[in-house]
Amino acid sequence: MPTPSTSDLPKPKSWDEFEDIVWDIYTRKWKDPNAKRYGRTGQAQKGIDIYGQQNSSNNYVAVQCKCYGDNKLNGETIAAEVKKAESFSSKISEYLIATTVSRDIKIQDDIRNLNNKRHLQNKFTVHVVFWEDLCSYLAHPDNYDLLTKHYGVWEHIFANPQKEEGQKVASIRYLLSLEIQRDCELLQEIIAHNEEGYLSNKWQSCLSQNRGVWKDISCRILLSQSGDELMRHIHNFYKHLDSIEENCKDLLALKSKAQTFESKPKYENGILRLDTIPPPAWTEKYFTEADEIALLNSKKRHYMKLRKLKEIVPMVLDSGNLIVDKLNQQ
Repeated sequence: MPTPSTSDLPKPKSWDEFEDIVWDIYTRKWKDPNAKRYGRTGQAQKGIDIYGQQNSSNNYVAVQCKCYGDNKLNGETIAAEVKKAESFSSKISEYLIATTVSRDIKIQDDIRNLNNKRHLQNKFTVHVVFWEDLCSYLAHPDNYDLLTKHYGVWEHIFANPQKEEGQKVASIRYLLSLEIQRDCELLQEIIAHNEEGYLSNKWQSCLSQNRGVWKDISCRILLSQSGDELMRHIHNFYKHLDSIEENCKDLLALKSKAQTFESKPKYENGILRLDTIPPPAWTEKYFTEADEIALLNSKKRHYMKLRKLKEIVPMVLDSGNLIVDKLNQQ
């Protein structure tokens, strides 16, 4: 069974949420209630988001927060932030890069090699604090107040290691039902839109971002006790959400493609026929017979995808509401 120290909490969706978590953690770790956020959005922060003095030391420890997806943090990014931090007006004894990136061997090797060079130059050391490290700190019994502050409903899962397994499953079902209810609200919003609403950039990713519980493998293992049928329904529900997002993405691309054709001027108020064998530059500049065919095909595909989307969204919405009812049946 997963323990609080190894359970993976949902990653924050925004940089400010992440910075709030990191600030709370290091204010406590450093035992420095006066630890500060450095500057504000729009100001040059010299690679530093948070700074403080650990255990009343005269030297400062600084933190840079990187709310990134996996594979986004690399040695070049780290080196650039370290270089900026070297211009900080006070002496730094240690520089931390706290990130939502999962633990990575390549980054760890890069940091070790970087510190070997910096040690010879008598410069401050650099450390990367991965998302798993931050989760372990929040899940420690001494820090349940921080866990409750930033992950209120998750505290019911992690705050008491002796909690019965059945209670854990019930908590996960409750959290998952909240996420799926949010998905259902988004689906209802899609239905309420006119045709142009389906072509918003919003619908390309907002559904897949709302999966903190389902993406957590430890939660999914516990949830499997609810039965294969329910798990299959949930899996199909999320599969359909992915399809909806993909269709919205395709519709936006088709609309953009059609606009490209429609923006080309017509040659002498007509369509440039290919049998006239015009110079290549003309075919690029004017609306041609080939463009007309491509535009018709694009609009046909657009119509078919939009029709399919209008059919599938209400069905997925009904499926989501049914799953929420089953999850709440205890």
